[in-house]
Amino acid sequence: MPTDQGRLRDLLVERSSPALDRPIPWHSLRARARGARRRRLSAVAVAVTFAVAVVAGGTIVSLHGPDQVDQPTTAKVTEKLPIQYEEPDGTVYRRLATATLDSSREESTTFQVEVSGKPVAILPDCPYSKAAPPRISARVPGLNKNFTLSPAPFLMNSCALGKARDMQPFPTGTRTVKFTVESLPGHTAPGVWRFGVYEWTPAATMRTASPPVEPPATLSKDLRLVAKGSTTWPGTREVTLTVPNRGRGLALVTYCGDGLAERLSQKLWVNGRLVKGLMSCSFSPRGAGFLLLGKRLSSKKTTTIRVRLETSIPEYQRRPGTLTMAVYEGDL
Repeated sequence: MPTDQGRLRDLLVERSSPALDRPIPWHSLRARARGARRRRLSAVAVAVTFAVAVVAGGTIVSLHGPDQVDQPTTAKVTEKLPIQYEEPDGTVYRRLATATLDSSREESTTFQVEVSGKPVAILPDCPYSKAAPPRISARVPGLNKNFTLSPAPFLMNSCALGKARDMQPFPTGTRTVKFTVESLPGHTAPGVWRFGVYEWTPAATMRTASPPVEPPATLSKDLRLVAKGSTTWPGTREVTLTVPNRGRGLALVTYCGDGLAERLSQKLWVNGRLVKGLMSCSFSPRGAGFLLLGKRLSSKKTTTIRVRLETSIPEYQRRPGTLTMAVYEGDL
């Protein structure tokens, strides 16, 4: 049946008239919008204030969702002792405690740290990059033993490089460790030394090692490169080189790439005989210095040199790196 247009128009007027008779509450709507805007601005201001306070306090906070909260943040240059940071090979360092020694006022300081069984390392914040740092040791309750830094019992280049150094592994089940930081009379420069105690965890999937750095063709004015060799840790952990004897002196340089430098120890054999003395794998061919092997008897046609990397920390089996050995010859 066709719709009567007059009746349809009357019906629309009847249904819409109540709305036309009720005025729109512009004032309350505008007030409600202003209130919502103020609440949003207040929330942003609080978040910004909190972020500024957190940054000023040195804490690293994630502003992502819950699934991002525990993700590590790479340490910045200005963060001397960050709460958490990640090294290039994916190893995550998490801070357990900090300590301060003012060597101009006190000789030592002792503090206790709760550990979980992961490897422990010390990251220094030094007042002088090249000064001799204080000595660090640790004791485990119930054991009559001093635990020191590893592989060498001192911080070496950590002040200059800003790099954490490992402690010797603590016995399985250790949960409490007492650390002692003490100045070395006549060696430790006066000033405020700060230290962070960290636990570290290797990346879940081990990354590929970086290509080894090429050794220089000469060292100083008198040493010339005659042989070189490299290998990748942890797959193959030693290098062997055989060089001719020409009645001149030989010098040896070894160094490690990626995060292994000064963190692994190495053993050295010359013509099958172990050379005694603890050696660590240096961080660069120029910074390593060299080990003099002396003049070799020309009656023996060759000299064979073997270097092998070692560690007492099993977690290094999950960290990549390289070992490079270079032999130099000269009039020594």
